[in-house]
Amino acid sequence: MALRPTSHDHHPPDEERKTMKVKMLAARGYQLFHTWMSREEITLSADRPNAVIMLVPDYGNIGDLAIGYAQEHFTSRLDPGYDVQSIRISQTYKVLRSLKRQLGPDDIVLLVGGGSMGDLYPRAQLGREFVARYLRPHRLVSFPQSIIYMDRPEQEQSAQREARALSASADRLTLFARESESYDIMRAFYPGKVGFAPDVVLSLTGDYQDREPLDRAGALLALRRDVERALSDADHDVIRDAVARFGDVTDRDHGISDDEVDQTAFDRLPLDTMEHYRRSELVVTDRLHGMIFAAVTGTPCVVLPNANHKITGTYRDWIAERCAYITLLRNVDHHSMREAIDKVTRPEAVASYRSVRFDFSTLQQSIQGGADS
Repeated sequence: MALRPTSHDHHPPDEERKTMKVKMLAARGYQLFHTWMSREEITLSADRPNAVIMLVPDYGNIGDLAIGYAQEHFTSRLDPGYDVQSIRISQTYKVLRSLKRQLGPDDIVLLVGGGSMGDLYPRAQLGREFVARYLRPHRLVSFPQSIIYMDRPEQEQSAQREARALSASADRLTLFARESESYDIMRAFYPGKVGFAPDVVLSLTGDYQDREPLDRAGALLALRRDVERALSDADHDVIRDAVARFGDVTDRDHGISDDEVDQTAFDRLPLDTMEHYRRSELVVTDRLHGMIFAAVTGTPCVVLPNANHKITGTYRDWIAERCAYITLLRNVDHHSMREAIDKVTRPEAVASYRSVRFDFSTLQQSIQGGADS
């Protein structure tokens, strides 16, 4: 398996292996216990095929909440007219028994997209493995994902374990990668079908292109404060100095507290955030979905890399040749920032938004069960 380079060239010590094994056993025990004990029911349609989306985000990350919204929006428009339900990650094990009992041959189970394959966010990865195994032999498709492994001694062992877990469902599970590095890794370890498609939030682009433009004013900074941050405080100072000419500058990171998530309307935050993008003259971000929201809404954007490959890969594979109003800046300095801002705010760059298209045909065919899926 092709993994990202690591500074560790030795196998994990016995103690680390034992700790990892105990954690995995505890997680599996939790999954089995809550699935077995739960009596919560899910009601599937008897009149048309069902599409059930599992592990959907319900926590404080606006980009992930946008994925949840876009997945349902995308699936609801597909033939043959699915009855679509999104099952939140916190509800997954409560409804699995009921779901397995009712699924029919024309129904499909969809797994959440995003950046949660690998060991960076194990909650979703372990859930993905369990759902894929528990719901066999029903057909499953994963929305486009990035696969990311942390730079630590257990990396290789973690990758091998995840490969074994997903390979057990290879006859019925199709994985989709959202950038080429993840595609190569999936193809290396997974014997089943692997597809390639953009992040599902980019499927909203056509909807926003059809809307009347809004008046734009000010700059928006969507800069990370979590483990994936790669920018320094000095870089942030350079960025703030460069955008000061836009007057009103708003800080709006996509990572928020869980308390801010409306548990009755999960789409509120991502849709409100995209409206904020539509009203901004410029966005500077090191968030993948900062770049994606800018692409969807036609907002000039300077994007900076984060601590892994998902931004640079998505930019290279889907954004660079399509969106002249977005540019990737690898080195933060005053001159480069000014040049990048001037580049993305040129009238001809902004006007290119109307012709932007993203191709989701392979994902659509896979969900619909077409011959090429």
